[in-house]
Amino acid sequence: MKTYSIVCAIVLAAMMFSGCSGGKEEKAEEKAAADTAQTAVVVEKIIVDDFNTGTKPNKLGGDLGAWDKDPKDETQTCIMTYDSAVKNGDSGYSVRLDYDVESPNPAYNGFWMKLENLNAAGYKNLVLFVRGDAEKGFTQKFKVELKSAKETGSYIVTGVNEAWQKIVIPLEKFVGLTDRSALTEMVIVFDDTNSTEKFGSINIDDIYFE
Repeated sequence: MKTYSIVCAIVLAAMMFSGCSGGKEEKAEEKAAADTAQTAVVVEKIIVDDFNTGTKPNKLGGDLGAWDKDPKDETQTCIMTYDSAVKNGDSGYSVRLDYDVESPNPAYNGFWMKLENLNAAGYKNLVLFVRGDAEKGFTQKFKVELKSAKETGSYIVTGVNEAWQKIVIPLEKFVGLTDRSALTEMVIVFDDTNSTEKFGSINIDDIYFE
């Protein structure tokens, strides 16, 4: 009888342990599933501008335009226009940038867009479409900057050609920009150091974060 009681106690303890263990495993599995679901949340892309209206502001409500290092220096300039003849897609516009950094003076200019303190902390890439003007000529390289109130990160785009290209820039590649929670501005820079052609024209279209 005593032996029988001991055996029963052992069996009962084993069952209780198994039940507890199973509960822990189930909770662990539930937590893992929840973590996976949270990680799998798809972040929708944020369109900065597709330029399809041919007017300001951009899709974020921000201003945009061309800029020059020295507006008084007529040997260097950048002019922005909306271009309905050359665009990425069947309708709308792109932005055409006619630049000139062939100057006896230090020269740089380009294009800017306000980002209205965009929170891009949950995004991985900045995407833009680029095409060079075969007739007028174009640089194969230019700089892209992202700015916050306190930081500026930069990246050199290379390999521009006569066809539309989708340029995908990982945000972690913007050297100097550590906080992407409140972006104020995106800037395209043509300069006399990086530009492979000192004057020419490129078109920009469909800028977004993904």
